[in-house]
Amino acid sequence: MNFSSRFWLYAPISVFLMIAVAVMAYWKVTAAAFEKKLAAIKGREAVPGIVLDWDGVSVGGFPFRIDADFTNFSIHGAGARGPFVWKARQFALHRLTYGRPTIVYEAAGPQHLEWSNAGGAHRADFLPATLRGSSMMGAHGLARFDVDMVDAGGTGFTAQRLQFHLRRDPDGHSLDLMVKGDNVAAGGGQRNMQVYATLTRAAPLARLLDGTAFWPDAVTAWHQGGGAAKIAQGINADAAAAALSALY
Repeated sequence: MNFSSRFWLYAPISVFLMIAVAVMAYWKVTAAAFEKKLAAIKGREAVPGIVLDWDGVSVGGFPFRIDADFTNFSIHGAGARGPFVWKARQFALHRLTYGRPTIVYEAAGPQHLEWSNAGGAHRADFLPATLRGSSMMGAHGLARFDVDMVDAGGTGFTAQRLQFHLRRDPDGHSLDLMVKGDNVAAGGGQRNMQVYATLTRAAPLARLLDGTAFWPDAVTAWHQGGGAAKIAQGINADAAAAALSALY
């Protein structure tokens, strides 16, 4: 076999092996940095006023993803209208090690939520069939956030489906929000609800979306700057708008 024949036989194999080694090295570096970041924020403020904690976590996803599986995960801190708490027995996040800066979330098992909106303080213990979410980062922080929960039930409460969507407008001057509930039963009745809201003059909220502002302070600055929530008519819009009011 002459040199030319050997070259065309071994060159593709060598290239493949070099790529495989590079992918492995990149994943290990990325995973190590991610684990270091998790260790730094566990039980501490991940962003101003908001604390993440968990009992255990395992990191995997080799070779093209970073997966983190948490047990007894919790988020608590200061919301727009008072403190909030969310706890899930199982929580996971997934993101690619390359490509679009999108993170996918999943939560399972019994969950606990405490929050405040325009109607006062609330709490709920519930079990969803599925709860998934995603976030997409842009040049100026969070650009989009979505949550979709199916077949949730708890004490005095059931819902066939609940959705929440947030989108930063490309012009950077406003935020679009949507909340929707299908066959929500609470207080003896069952109904659908849906509402769209646009938060105008949203520049003061930008530091909240990039994780550098204290939530109550950002909302106060937004109100003082003339920001307002424009509510589009929907289905049982008053109830849906009350749910959204927890954010601002």
